[in-house]
Amino acid sequence: MAFSKENYLTEMKSMVDKAIEKLKAEKPEYVIYTVSIWTDPNAGSSSINFDSRQNSIHEVQQSNAFDKEEYEDLIEEGDLEGAELFKPETWIQRNCNPANFELRDFEEVTHADFPINWEYQKGGKCWSQLQPALTEIGNYTFNKIQEMQMDPDFELAINSKKDWYDKIWKLA
Repeated sequence: MAFSKENYLTEMKSMVDKAIEKLKAEKPEYVIYTVSIWTDPNAGSSSINFDSRQNSIHEVQQSNAFDKEEYEDLIEEGDLEGAELFKPETWIQRNCNPANFELRDFEEVTHADFPINWEYQKGGKCWSQLQPALTEIGNYTFNKIQEMQMDPDFELAINSKKDWYDKIWKLA
């Protein structure tokens, strides 16, 4: 089974369109702070996730409180190298983990023509085909989402080979 960019784009656009319509119907007052779209080439699936500013602030506070505690404990233990990983300058400002989004996996799709364990089998080379298509979906979504209520600090992100939250679109 070979990757079909045309099929992928059709499936992804359908997922995005369904998510927008579902969000309008189920949560008409929802103000979108962050959108994350990811594709897992090994699982052959994709998801769109929405977060509010309030949830993002909550998640950031929890994460930074954990990092603060780790930092202080490692300093106290004399592990300065380990403490560097948790120093205040590295604390996050925005929830960028789709698994912690308020509306995670709001809409999902299983791709009909993804090779099983595509990334694993190809040693990551699948991203040369997948990334341009995923970027196209990011552009499509950014244009479609303009009809929704968005926070002034809105961001939309797609994943990449490197991270679940990588390429970012922001309001002008």
